[in-house]
Amino acid sequence: MFVVAALLSACTGASPSSPTSPDPADPSPEQNAQPGDGFPPQPEGVPFPTASWPEGGWPADVDRDVVDAAVDLAFADGGEPRVRAVVIVHGGEVVYERYSPNPLDGPTKVMPGFSMAKSITSAFVGILVGEGRLDVDEPAPVPAWSGAGDPRGAITLDDLLRMSSGLEWIEGPEENDSDMVAAVVSGDAAAYAADKELADEPGTTFLYNSGNTVLLDRILADEVGSEQPFRPFMDAELFDKLGMDPMLLEFDGAGTWLGAYAADTTALNFAKFGLLYLRDGIWDGERILPEGWVEYSRTPSGSNPEYGAGWWLDPERPGVFYAVGVDGQVITVAPEHDLTYVTLATDGPVSLPVSEAILDAFAARE
Repeated sequence: MFVVAALLSACTGASPSSPTSPDPADPSPEQNAQPGDGFPPQPEGVPFPTASWPEGGWPADVDRDVVDAAVDLAFADGGEPRVRAVVIVHGGEVVYERYSPNPLDGPTKVMPGFSMAKSITSAFVGILVGEGRLDVDEPAPVPAWSGAGDPRGAITLDDLLRMSSGLEWIEGPEENDSDMVAAVVSGDAAAYAADKELADEPGTTFLYNSGNTVLLDRILADEVGSEQPFRPFMDAELFDKLGMDPMLLEFDGAGTWLGAYAADTTALNFAKFGLLYLRDGIWDGERILPEGWVEYSRTPSGSNPEYGAGWWLDPERPGVFYAVGVDGQVITVAPEHDLTYVTLATDGPVSLPVSEAILDAFAARE
């Protein structure tokens, strides 16, 4: 099952078409925008949940009993391991919201997203692509790779997003052999990642590598930092627009956001991020992500058909895509069913039956 591989990776071909960039001379956001083909619009009369979520009834033709049974079991009476939260959004409305009986779980509790942050990093890359400030097909602007004849200079932003940079890396959680642990401890995670040598030709081999994401975060900060600090940019361009407050982030000693794993918020706020992608990057009429970015993000990589540009994919469920964290944190986006949902857990395997039960229940209505 693909989700198992995704959770394990979160722990431990042909290039897709790139999204369209607007004329940099006209950076004003598109208003009254509509989703592209394959993405459902927000139903008329249903507001976007910037301030609060609209609530709707459970669809009559979807078997809720199956979902409840899976959730009840996964809650484990509030013990360990457990699913902490389940939020299901259908037709732009919250139709299901439950939390385990553990006092640490609830609608206002900030919970870790871990590697779901990689999908948020991808969104910020998209925002700068939409402003004409980055191009995913161009070499990644990493100063350490700019020397004449350095083969790492061929690594593109697309390679970094798709975990196909070719850089050597050990992702494992054990301190003795984990490059990610060493990168964070170094105080300058991006510099640590940039020092890595190539193990494979860029664009040819998939290797889950949080260093790729940290490099993207450094590139984002380098692009934005000359105008304003990065955190206010993140708030103004994404989090405030969606009403994702609070949003707890972690930065290293060099000032780089650790966007490989550090973006924590409530289950309802994570669902807002899922809704943004369900609506093809549009929020309340404004196109936040450039046209084609969401489709690009869910396009299978040549090096791994189960991974897109910062999002996991399931070949057995075409069109569905997932932001995945190591301990069973998942944002699922299923445009065919006008569906996005969040499962937050303390362990990966315990959340998988819940996710599958939800998708199966909605698929069975067809």
